[in-house]
Amino acid sequence: MANPFGACWVAFLGTFEPRDLRGEPKWYGTLFNKADFVLSSFAAWSVLALSESAVRSGDPFGVLAQLAAAGFAFALVNNGLSLMANSLKTGTPISRVWALSVSKIAIGLVSQLPLGWLMAEVADKVGQWAAVLFMIPLLLARYSFSKYTETRDLFYGTVSALSQAIDAKDGFTRGHADRVSRIAGAIAREHGLSEKEIEQIELAGLLHDIGKIGVEDRILMKPARLEDDEQELMRRHPIYGASILEPSTALRPLVPIVLHHHENFDGTGYPEGLKGDDIPIGSRILLVADTYEAMTSDRIYRKAPGHEKAMEQLNKYKGTQFDPKVVRALQTCIQRRGPTSFEVSDLPPINYETLAELRRRLAREPLVRDAHAS
Repeated sequence: MANPFGACWVAFLGTFEPRDLRGEPKWYGTLFNKADFVLSSFAAWSVLALSESAVRSGDPFGVLAQLAAAGFAFALVNNGLSLMANSLKTGTPISRVWALSVSKIAIGLVSQLPLGWLMAEVADKVGQWAAVLFMIPLLLARYSFSKYTETRDLFYGTVSALSQAIDAKDGFTRGHADRVSRIAGAIAREHGLSEKEIEQIELAGLLHDIGKIGVEDRILMKPARLEDDEQELMRRHPIYGASILEPSTALRPLVPIVLHHHENFDGTGYPEGLKGDDIPIGSRILLVADTYEAMTSDRIYRKAPGHEKAMEQLNKYKGTQFDPKVVRALQTCIQRRGPTSFEVSDLPPINYETLAELRRRLAREPLVRDAHAS
Protein backbone atom coordinates (compact mmCIF):
# COMPACT_ATOMS: atom_id res chain seq x y z
CA MET A 1 0.00 0.00 0.00
CA ALA A 2 1.16 3.52 -0.80
CA ASN A 3 0.68 4.79 2.75
CA PRO A 4 0.51 3.18 6.18
CA PHE A 5 -3.08 4.15 6.90
CA GLY A 6 -4.55 1.47 4.66
CA ALA A 7 -2.45 -1.22 6.34
CA CYS A 8 -3.39 0.09 9.78
CA TRP A 9 -7.11 0.11 8.95
CA VAL A 10 -6.87 -3.47 7.67
CA ALA A 11 -5.07 -4.45 10.89
CA PHE A 12 -7.71 -2.71 13.00
CA LEU A 13 -10.86 -3.94 11.25
CA GLY A 14 -9.58 -7.28 10.03
CA THR A 15 -8.73 -8.61 13.47
CA PHE A 16 -12.17 -8.24 15.04
CA GLU A 17 -13.60 -11.53 16.29
CA PRO A 18 -17.02 -12.63 17.61
CA ARG A 19 -15.58 -12.80 21.13
CA ASP A 20 -14.83 -9.06 20.94
CA LEU A 21 -18.54 -8.41 20.57
CA ARG A 22 -19.23 -10.67 23.55
CA GLY A 23 -16.87 -8.66 25.75
CA GLU A 24 -14.19 -11.37 25.82
CA PRO A 25 -11.77 -9.90 26.73
CA LYS A 26 -12.90 -6.67 28.38
CA TRP A 27 -13.09 -3.54 26.23
CA TYR A 28 -9.65 -2.38 27.31
CA GLY A 29 -8.20 -5.77 26.37
CA THR A 30 -9.78 -5.54 22.94
CA LEU A 31 -8.50 -1.98 22.56
CA PHE A 32 -4.98 -3.10 23.48
CA ASN A 33 -5.10 -5.98 20.99
CA LYS A 34 -6.22 -3.69 18.16
CA ALA A 35 -3.58 -1.10 19.03
CA ASP A 36 -0.99 -3.88 19.09
CA PHE A 37 -1.91 -4.99 15.57
CA VAL A 38 -2.02 -1.40 14.26
CA LEU A 39 1.43 -0.57 15.66
CA SER A 40 2.84 -3.87 14.38
CA SER A 41 1.46 -3.23 10.90
CA PHE A 42 2.86 0.30 10.91
CA ALA A 43 6.29 -1.07 11.88
CA ALA A 44 6.19 -3.63 9.06
CA TRP A 45 5.04 -0.99 6.52
CA SER A 46 7.84 1.34 7.66
CA VAL A 47 10.46 -1.35 7.04
CA LEU A 48 9.03 -2.03 3.58
CA ALA A 49 9.02 1.69 2.75
CA LEU A 50 12.57 2.26 3.97
CA SER A 51 13.94 -0.77 2.11
CA GLU A 52 12.02 -0.18 -1.12
CA SER A 53 14.83 1.75 -2.82
CA ALA A 54 17.38 -0.94 -1.94
CA VAL A 55 15.49 -3.77 -3.67
CA ARG A 56 15.79 -4.06 -7.45
CA SER A 57 12.75 -5.03 -9.46
CA GLY A 58 12.67 -8.77 -10.14
CA ASP A 59 15.32 -9.57 -7.55
CA PRO A 60 13.88 -12.61 -5.67
CA PHE A 61 16.52 -12.59 -2.94
CA GLY A 62 15.99 -8.89 -2.33
CA VAL A 63 12.23 -9.43 -2.06
CA LEU A 64 12.75 -12.32 0.37
CA ALA A 65 15.10 -10.23 2.51
CA GLN A 66 12.61 -7.35 2.48
CA LEU A 67 9.77 -9.65 3.50
CA ALA A 68 11.87 -11.20 6.27
CA ALA A 69 12.77 -7.76 7.62
CA ALA A 70 9.13 -6.62 7.55
CA GLY A 71 7.99 -9.84 9.19
CA PHE A 72 10.63 -9.48 11.89
CA ALA A 73 9.51 -5.90 12.60
CA PHE A 74 5.87 -6.98 12.84
CA ALA A 75 6.68 -9.95 15.11
CA LEU A 76 9.01 -7.88 17.30
CA VAL A 77 6.40 -5.21 18.01
CA ASN A 78 3.42 -7.55 18.17
CA ASN A 79 4.96 -10.19 20.42
CA GLY A 80 6.98 -7.66 22.42
CA LEU A 81 3.90 -5.69 23.43
CA SER A 82 1.93 -8.88 24.14
CA LEU A 83 4.71 -10.33 26.27
CA MET A 84 5.06 -7.14 28.30
CA ALA A 85 1.30 -6.87 28.82
CA ASN A 86 0.98 -10.48 29.96
CA SER A 87 4.02 -10.16 32.19
CA LEU A 88 2.64 -7.04 33.90
CA LYS A 89 -0.84 -8.54 34.23
CA THR A 90 0.25 -11.84 35.76
CA GLY A 91 3.46 -10.77 37.48
CA THR A 92 5.29 -13.42 35.47
CA PRO A 93 8.80 -12.88 34.03
CA ILE A 94 8.78 -12.16 30.29
CA SER A 95 11.06 -15.15 29.67
CA ARG A 96 8.49 -17.44 31.26
CA VAL A 97 5.61 -16.00 29.23
CA TRP A 98 7.69 -16.57 26.11
CA ALA A 99 8.64 -20.12 27.02
CA LEU A 100 5.11 -21.20 27.95
CA SER A 101 3.15 -19.50 25.17
CA VAL A 102 4.79 -17.78 22.20
CA SER A 103 7.61 -20.30 21.75
CA LYS A 104 5.03 -23.08 21.37
CA ILE A 105 3.45 -21.43 18.33
CA ALA A 106 6.48 -19.64 16.87
CA ILE A 107 6.62 -21.89 13.78
CA GLY A 108 2.97 -21.18 13.05
CA LEU A 109 3.55 -17.44 13.36
CA VAL A 110 6.57 -17.53 11.04
CA SER A 111 4.61 -19.50 8.43
CA GLN A 112 2.11 -16.65 8.13
CA LEU A 113 4.73 -14.39 6.53
CA PRO A 114 5.11 -16.25 3.20
CA LEU A 115 1.37 -16.97 3.24
CA GLY A 116 0.63 -13.24 3.51
CA TRP A 117 3.02 -12.49 0.64
CA LEU A 118 1.38 -15.21 -1.47
CA MET A 119 -2.08 -13.79 -0.77
CA ALA A 120 -0.90 -10.33 -1.89
CA GLU A 121 0.60 -11.74 -5.10
CA VAL A 122 -2.54 -13.72 -5.92
CA ALA A 123 -4.75 -10.70 -5.25
CA ASP A 124 -2.53 -8.55 -7.51
CA LYS A 125 -2.09 -11.02 -10.37
CA VAL A 126 -5.42 -12.88 -10.36
CA GLY A 127 -7.83 -10.66 -8.49
CA GLN A 128 -8.82 -9.81 -4.97
CA TRP A 129 -11.58 -12.43 -5.03
CA ALA A 130 -8.92 -15.15 -5.31
CA ALA A 131 -7.34 -14.08 -2.00
CA VAL A 132 -10.60 -15.02 -0.26
CA LEU A 133 -9.77 -18.68 -0.90
CA PHE A 134 -6.93 -18.36 1.61
CA MET A 135 -9.46 -17.69 4.35
CA ILE A 136 -10.09 -21.44 4.70
CA PRO A 137 -6.54 -22.46 5.76
CA LEU A 138 -6.25 -19.31 7.89
CA LEU A 139 -9.47 -20.11 9.73
CA LEU A 140 -8.30 -23.69 10.23
CA ALA A 141 -5.01 -22.41 11.65
CA ARG A 142 -6.91 -20.08 13.97
CA TYR A 143 -9.17 -22.93 15.07
CA SER A 144 -6.17 -25.17 15.77
CA PHE A 145 -4.54 -22.46 17.87
CA SER A 146 -7.72 -21.95 19.93
CA LYS A 147 -7.94 -25.70 20.53
CA TYR A 148 -4.30 -25.73 21.66
CA THR A 149 -5.13 -23.00 24.17
CA GLU A 150 -8.21 -24.88 25.39
CA THR A 151 -6.25 -28.11 25.74
CA ARG A 152 -3.53 -26.37 27.71
CA ASP A 153 -6.11 -24.81 30.04
CA LEU A 154 -7.76 -28.21 30.47
CA PHE A 155 -4.40 -29.79 31.29
CA TYR A 156 -3.59 -27.25 34.00
CA GLY A 157 -7.12 -27.47 35.35
CA THR A 158 -6.75 -31.23 35.66
CA VAL A 159 -3.40 -30.91 37.41
CA SER A 160 -4.88 -28.37 39.83
CA ALA A 161 -7.80 -30.69 40.58
CA LEU A 162 -5.43 -33.59 41.23
CA SER A 163 -3.28 -31.47 43.54
CA GLN A 164 -6.34 -30.64 45.64
CA ALA A 165 -7.53 -34.25 45.86
CA ILE A 166 -5.49 -34.87 49.00
CA ASP A 167 -6.45 -31.49 50.46
CA ALA A 168 -10.12 -32.40 50.16
CA LYS A 169 -9.61 -35.34 52.52
CA ASP A 170 -9.09 -33.26 55.65
CA GLY A 171 -8.60 -29.58 54.81
CA PHE A 172 -5.75 -29.18 57.32
CA THR A 173 -3.03 -29.17 54.68
CA ARG A 174 -5.09 -27.30 52.12
CA GLY A 175 -2.92 -25.18 49.85
CA HIS A 176 0.23 -27.12 50.75
CA ALA A 177 0.87 -28.30 47.19
CA ASP A 178 0.11 -24.84 45.81
CA ARG A 179 2.65 -23.20 48.12
CA VAL A 180 5.27 -25.90 47.55
CA SER A 181 4.87 -25.40 43.80
CA ARG A 182 5.40 -21.64 44.02
CA ILE A 183 8.35 -21.94 46.40
CA ALA A 184 9.95 -24.60 44.20
CA GLY A 185 9.41 -22.48 41.07
CA ALA A 186 11.10 -19.48 42.72
CA ILE A 187 14.05 -21.61 43.82
CA ALA A 188 14.39 -23.18 40.37
CA ARG A 189 14.41 -19.76 38.72
CA GLU A 190 17.00 -18.48 41.20
CA HIS A 191 19.03 -21.62 40.48
CA GLY A 192 19.17 -20.60 36.81
CA LEU A 193 17.15 -23.46 35.32
CA SER A 194 15.36 -23.12 31.99
CA GLU A 195 11.70 -22.14 31.88
CA LYS A 196 10.78 -25.63 30.66
CA GLU A 197 12.49 -27.18 33.69
CA ILE A 198 10.85 -24.63 35.99
CA GLU A 199 7.43 -25.50 34.59
CA GLN A 200 8.03 -29.21 35.19
CA ILE A 201 9.19 -28.55 38.75
CA GLU A 202 6.14 -26.40 39.47
CA LEU A 203 3.84 -29.09 38.10
CA ALA A 204 5.66 -31.71 40.16
CA GLY A 205 5.21 -29.45 43.18
CA LEU A 206 1.47 -29.47 42.64
CA LEU A 207 1.45 -33.26 42.33
CA HIS A 208 4.29 -34.33 44.63
CA ASP A 209 1.90 -35.75 47.26
CA ILE A 210 -0.61 -37.31 44.89
CA GLY A 211 0.67 -40.73 45.96
CA LYS A 212 -0.91 -40.16 49.38
CA ILE A 213 -4.16 -41.23 47.74
CA GLY A 214 -2.77 -44.74 48.15
CA VAL A 215 -2.01 -44.30 51.86
CA GLU A 216 -4.57 -45.57 54.37
CA ASP A 217 -6.77 -42.85 55.83
CA ARG A 218 -6.05 -43.93 59.40
CA ILE A 219 -2.42 -42.96 58.76
CA LEU A 220 -2.96 -39.99 56.51
CA MET A 221 -5.46 -38.26 58.81
CA LYS A 222 -4.02 -39.31 62.15
CA PRO A 223 -4.11 -36.21 64.45
CA ALA A 224 -0.72 -37.04 66.01
CA ARG A 225 2.79 -38.04 65.06
CA LEU A 226 3.08 -41.35 63.24
CA GLU A 227 4.51 -44.51 64.77
CA ASP A 228 7.51 -46.18 63.12
CA ASP A 229 5.42 -48.74 61.23
CA GLU A 230 3.05 -46.02 60.09
CA GLN A 231 5.94 -43.89 58.89
CA GLU A 232 7.17 -46.84 56.84
CA LEU A 233 3.80 -47.08 55.12
CA MET A 234 3.71 -43.31 54.57
CA ARG A 235 7.13 -43.49 52.92
CA ARG A 236 5.60 -45.47 50.08
CA HIS A 237 3.67 -42.45 48.78
CA PRO A 238 6.41 -41.32 46.32
CA ILE A 239 6.22 -44.76 44.71
CA TYR A 240 2.44 -44.56 44.55
CA GLY A 241 2.66 -41.06 43.08
CA ALA A 242 5.10 -42.12 40.36
CA SER A 243 2.82 -45.04 39.52
CA ILE A 244 -0.19 -42.72 39.19
CA LEU A 245 1.64 -40.30 36.88
CA GLU A 246 3.45 -42.87 34.73
CA PRO A 247 0.53 -43.77 32.38
CA SER A 248 0.06 -40.13 31.33
CA THR A 249 2.32 -39.03 28.47
CA ALA A 250 2.01 -35.38 29.49
CA LEU A 251 2.84 -36.10 33.15
CA ARG A 252 5.53 -38.74 32.60
CA PRO A 253 8.43 -36.22 32.72
CA LEU A 254 7.38 -35.50 36.31
CA VAL A 255 7.77 -39.13 37.44
CA PRO A 256 11.48 -38.97 38.45
CA ILE A 257 10.93 -35.69 40.31
CA VAL A 258 7.98 -37.02 42.28
CA LEU A 259 9.56 -40.43 42.89
CA HIS A 260 12.74 -38.99 44.43
CA HIS A 261 11.46 -35.90 46.26
CA HIS A 262 12.31 -37.52 49.63
CA GLU A 263 15.87 -38.53 48.74
CA ASN A 264 18.46 -36.96 51.07
CA PHE A 265 21.61 -35.36 49.71
CA ASP A 266 23.83 -37.80 51.65
CA GLY A 267 21.97 -40.88 50.40
CA THR A 268 19.94 -41.64 53.54
CA GLY A 269 16.56 -40.82 52.00
CA TYR A 270 13.93 -42.96 50.31
CA PRO A 271 12.74 -44.80 48.27
CA GLU A 272 16.04 -45.63 46.48
CA GLY A 273 18.69 -43.95 48.64
CA LEU A 274 20.10 -41.81 45.82
CA LYS A 275 22.94 -39.44 46.71
CA GLY A 276 24.13 -35.99 45.62
CA ASP A 277 23.81 -35.16 41.94
CA ASP A 278 22.28 -38.58 41.25
CA ILE A 279 19.09 -37.11 42.69
CA PRO A 280 17.17 -35.14 40.01
CA ILE A 281 17.59 -31.41 40.55
CA GLY A 282 13.81 -31.04 40.62
CA SER A 283 13.58 -33.51 43.48
CA ARG A 284 16.30 -31.70 45.45
CA ILE A 285 14.43 -28.43 45.00
CA LEU A 286 11.10 -29.99 45.99
CA LEU A 287 12.59 -31.42 49.19
CA VAL A 288 13.74 -27.97 50.31
CA ALA A 289 10.47 -26.31 49.24
CA ASP A 290 8.39 -29.03 50.93
CA THR A 291 10.38 -28.76 54.16
CA TYR A 292 10.25 -24.97 54.26
CA GLU A 293 6.50 -24.94 53.57
CA ALA A 294 5.81 -27.60 56.22
CA MET A 295 7.73 -25.64 58.88
CA THR A 296 6.03 -22.33 58.06
CA SER A 297 2.46 -23.69 58.04
CA ASP A 298 0.27 -24.97 60.86
CA ARG A 299 -0.62 -28.65 61.07
CA ILE A 300 -3.41 -30.39 62.97
CA TYR A 301 -0.96 -31.61 65.63
CA ARG A 302 1.27 -28.51 65.97
CA LYS A 303 1.71 -24.83 65.28
CA ALA A 304 4.14 -23.72 62.59
CA PRO A 305 7.73 -23.35 63.91
CA GLY A 306 8.08 -20.31 61.63
CA HIS A 307 10.46 -18.87 59.07
CA GLU A 308 13.49 -18.42 61.34
CA LYS A 309 13.31 -21.97 62.66
CA ALA A 310 12.78 -23.33 59.14
CA MET A 311 15.89 -21.59 57.81
CA GLU A 312 17.86 -22.69 60.86
CA GLN A 313 16.98 -26.34 60.19
CA LEU A 314 17.65 -26.06 56.46
CA ASN A 315 21.09 -24.59 57.10
CA LYS A 316 21.83 -27.10 59.84
CA TYR A 317 21.17 -30.08 57.58
CA LYS A 318 22.43 -28.75 54.24
CA GLY A 319 24.98 -31.13 52.85
CA THR A 320 23.36 -34.06 54.64
CA GLN A 321 19.63 -33.88 53.98
CA PHE A 322 19.52 -30.86 51.65
CA ASP A 323 21.51 -29.70 48.64
CA PRO A 324 23.52 -26.65 49.87
CA LYS A 325 23.08 -24.84 46.53
CA VAL A 326 19.32 -25.21 46.70
CA VAL A 327 19.21 -23.93 50.29
CA ARG A 328 21.28 -20.89 49.27
CA ALA A 329 18.93 -20.26 46.34
CA LEU A 330 15.95 -20.26 48.74
CA GLN A 331 17.77 -17.86 51.07
CA THR A 332 18.42 -15.50 48.17
CA CYS A 333 14.76 -15.64 47.13
CA ILE A 334 13.57 -14.85 50.64
CA GLN A 335 16.11 -12.04 51.09
CA ARG A 336 14.85 -10.48 47.87
CA ARG A 337 11.11 -11.11 48.29
CA GLY A 338 10.60 -11.49 52.04
CA PRO A 339 9.44 -14.54 54.07
CA THR A 340 5.75 -13.77 53.44
CA SER A 341 6.07 -13.71 49.65
CA PHE A 342 4.78 -17.28 49.27
CA GLU A 343 1.70 -16.86 51.47
CA VAL A 344 -0.62 -15.35 48.87
CA SER A 345 -2.78 -17.99 47.23
CA ASP A 346 -5.49 -17.79 44.60
CA LEU A 347 -7.21 -20.89 45.96
CA PRO A 348 -10.93 -20.30 46.54
CA PRO A 349 -12.25 -20.61 50.12
CA ILE A 350 -13.34 -24.05 51.32
CA ASN A 351 -17.04 -24.18 50.59
CA TYR A 352 -17.38 -27.94 50.49
CA GLU A 353 -17.61 -30.64 53.13
CA THR A 354 -14.24 -32.34 53.48
CA LEU A 355 -14.04 -36.11 53.56
CA ALA A 356 -13.10 -36.12 57.24
CA GLU A 357 -16.07 -33.90 58.09
CA LEU A 358 -18.40 -36.08 56.05
CA ARG A 359 -17.25 -39.20 57.86
CA ARG A 360 -17.73 -37.60 61.29
CA ARG A 361 -21.20 -36.41 60.35
CA LEU A 362 -22.24 -39.80 59.01
CA ALA A 363 -20.95 -41.46 62.16
CA ARG A 364 -23.29 -39.20 64.18
CA GLU A 365 -26.24 -39.65 61.82
CA PRO A 366 -26.79 -43.33 61.01
CA LEU A 367 -29.92 -42.62 58.98
CA VAL A 368 -28.11 -40.13 56.80
CA ARG A 369 -25.27 -42.61 56.41
CA ASP A 370 -27.71 -45.29 55.21
CA ALA A 371 -29.26 -42.82 52.78
CA HIS A 372 -25.85 -42.06 51.28
CA ALA A 373 -25.07 -45.76 51.04
CA SER A 374 -28.27 -46.44 49.14
